[in-house]
Amino acid sequence: MTYMQQELRKRWILKQADEGFVTRCSNEFKVSALIARIIALRGLTEIDTARCYLSSSLRSDLPSPFLMADMDAAVDRIVRAIQRTECISIWGDYDVDGTTGAAVLVSFLREIGVRTFFYVPHRIEEGYGLNVAGLRRLKERGVQLVVTVDSGISNFNEIDAARTIGLDIVVVDHHQPPEQLPPAVAIVNPHRKDCPFPDKGLCAAGLAFYLIIALRARLRDTGWFGVSGDPDIRRHLDIVTLGTIADMVPLKGVNRTLVKRGLTELGASKRPGIVALKQVAGFAAGDVSAGQVGFQLGPRINAAGRMDDALKVVELLTTDSPEVALRIAQELDDHNRERRAMEAQVLEHALELASGVIESTRHSLVLGGEGWHPGVLGIVASRLVERFHRPTVVLGFHAGQGKGSARSIRGFHMVEGFRRCGHLLEKYGGHEYAGGLTIKEENFPGFIETFDEVAKATLSAEALVPFLEIDARLSFLEIGFSLMREIDVLKPFGVGNPEPLFMSQAIEVCERKDFSMGARFRFKQAGRFVSGVAFGVRPDFPATPGASVDLVYRLSENEWNGNSTVELKVVDARTAAD
Repeated sequence: MTYMQQELRKRWILKQADEGFVTRCSNEFKVSALIARIIALRGLTEIDTARCYLSSSLRSDLPSPFLMADMDAAVDRIVRAIQRTECISIWGDYDVDGTTGAAVLVSFLREIGVRTFFYVPHRIEEGYGLNVAGLRRLKERGVQLVVTVDSGISNFNEIDAARTIGLDIVVVDHHQPPEQLPPAVAIVNPHRKDCPFPDKGLCAAGLAFYLIIALRARLRDTGWFGVSGDPDIRRHLDIVTLGTIADMVPLKGVNRTLVKRGLTELGASKRPGIVALKQVAGFAAGDVSAGQVGFQLGPRINAAGRMDDALKVVELLTTDSPEVALRIAQELDDHNRERRAMEAQVLEHALELASGVIESTRHSLVLGGEGWHPGVLGIVASRLVERFHRPTVVLGFHAGQGKGSARSIRGFHMVEGFRRCGHLLEKYGGHEYAGGLTIKEENFPGFIETFDEVAKATLSAEALVPFLEIDARLSFLEIGFSLMREIDVLKPFGVGNPEPLFMSQAIEVCERKDFSMGARFRFKQAGRFVSGVAFGVRPDFPATPGASVDLVYRLSENEWNGNSTVELKVVDARTAAD
């Protein structure tokens, strides 16, 4: 049996909480012990942090933007540009975080009457970050100040060149800074060593929102708004929420506060671009969930930068024309279908290669193919991590040059891994769990081996076994709508704040009906029947009629023919005797 045919059996880890804190939290906030335990297991083991988690108030739970290093300098330069009627350009990035962050700044500046351009480099033709040719074009258009969003922190040479042509640069970026910061007028990045801002988890869209909080405060002090009053910046949280969820930053701390309110703004948004985007995604009117953003809206926005030109995303989110918005939204929908087809093609090829190289002794997976489309490599890397649970790098080669994306697992810092292979790479960057790189094809074999040596030195054999972290055991007698309403206080769910994962033991499987995408079940425990569904199950999945199994699952509400029931979304199962 090849590795490709084997199922990676998961470790089940029942997490333990400080029972003393669980009791205090339950009493303090009048929540059940189960909810208090889940709060503690999210790392919120102080009453004040738990209160902030449950409150998520824009007014009381957001730290001051002026705690960020260089925020004062950034705001001073932008306000000076506004007062002098200088032309400002926002330089975004081609992913969902960069385009939404750029759209937030463009929308705010235009709202307050500032002449503003925007620029998003083309993924294929220009690549990531600033480039001198693009900066020169902006200068020729009369731009005097460029504010970067989601890029710039690694562009020392480009920013130095900008100074020589009379362009000031303000960097707003959340990527890991290099040892030598670029010579910008200001660099707003929570990851700077000298930045005291308490929350390091903001994406570029969140940083852009923080910048407009600070700008509004400073402009208010100068009397800029006069009798018209301050603009309501909460209306921009619909865009911020798109970027924050789709960029998969942790939904805790400041991000949770922004997204919790932002989902309300997103559901009620009258912004033509948001309305059109929801329309092509087939959304009904009303509330929007974090899952819908992550799995339906986010991919459509990302598809523009992956398959065509991300500039149209900023246009979509900043246009006042419903007709223009609908046209662009339909284009994004087409790009997303194209992206899915291209992703499937590259993934199939990558899996064929993986089946020939993956071994029990290999701690990483590095794959490359001629002509693989760079726009889908990150998604393919994510799929391979799900399958093999190893740090994974996927590269597409063209004319002897490789560009790629990488995704990691817990315990392996991707950028640090790249740094230790830096002598083989042309360029690299990213975060702990994701990164990008450029390499000469001649260095590819050496990189495969060196990267794996780094992985072996960093990861134990146990770290390569996927695991499920379970929040609590449940009896079927506890499952019902009252429990679902309790769980609602923990929303929105996402990275860093996942849906609670439960375990029940010695469950009788009464019925199983397979369908094209999985199987539906009827389970029984303690005289109580509960339905469940599992997607992507294999024929040897142990939940077969008559079997006694242990289950790991999430809870969901299922509506059918006007009736609502609570059912299990089965994540894993094992024979009860195991």
